[in-house]
Amino acid sequence: MHTGQITRGLRPSWEPLNELVGRDLVPGFMWTYALSLDDGATVHAYRNVSTRRLLHLSEDGRAFVCRPGLGYEEQSPSAALQDVFAGWEEAVPQPKKPEAVRALLERAQAA
Repeated sequence: MHTGQITRGLRPSWEPLNELVGRDLVPGFMWTYALSLDDGATVHAYRNVSTRRLLHLSEDGRAFVCRPGLGYEEQSPSAALQDVFAGWEEAVPQPKKPEAVRALLERAQAA
């Protein structure tokens, strides 16, 4: 479990998201904020437009889940994808490339 502090003045970094979800799905996210973890990692928070769930990705490729009141817990990238896209098929608005979401989740589940 890590503690983190929201940083000010950092610009959005889309590389961690692009590496995990691919260019086709990046437009379905908004950059929300960046934070600095107690281990020195910079983590970017991206909100999925459809599910409104956050995906926390460090610049070194790790994924985290926020545990309110406890901190940030590292999780596998595949678990992070399952979490952020949970309920996406019923979400409004629907992702613009549902076939890309399905393929990404199938790859994540197989990993």
